Amino acid sequence: MKRIIKNILILLGLYNPAKGVKINQECKAEVLLSYKELAMNTFIETGTFRGDMIEALKKYFKNIYSIELDKNLYDAAICRFNGENNVHLYCGDSAKEINNILKQITSTALIWLDAYTDGDINFKNSPIEAELRAIFNHLVKGHVVLIDDARHFNMSDIRKIKKMAKDNNYSFLIDEGLFRLTPVFKNS
Repeated sequence: MKRIIKNILILLGLYNPAKGVKINQECKAEVLLSYKELAMNTFIETGTFRGDMIEALKKYFKNIYSIELDKNLYDAAICRFNGENNVHLYCGDSAKEINNILKQITSTALIWLDAYTDGDINFKNSPIEAELRAIFNHLVKGHVVLIDDARHFNMSDIRKIKKMAKDNNYSFLIDEGLFRLTPVFKNS
């Protein structure tokens, strides 16, 4: 029975045997919140889209920063979150804008990387590599990083993400369609 269900999910494009199942926005928000540490007051998102993740999480964080490349989607988010003092929206390339946001951050943040279009995702057609470099080079260490749509990355780039994580003292896990990069603190 499990095999039949998996085959149906594969046909619908909701499951990749190597990478996992596509999960809905509500489930993604629950997963994100499960990684929020008690003292973590900042959420950073690349790829605002319609702002649904901001809406789901805004009551749980003191500050939410979100970057959207598409001017129309950005303008719609500005209207949607007008008057929300803890929501800070940026329009531009997340590979660059994330650096501007990180300059303002003085404590660990939960970071959600989701700034790419549908279809195959790789280091050439997405800002993922530059976003990760900015996060790993930030003066504040210990951010929790979750990356959406693991099923759309090719194996070569999955290996690169895993290596970047390891080189920066992060654990790497693919689960529920997400990459999960969490800091590994070494005892001295």
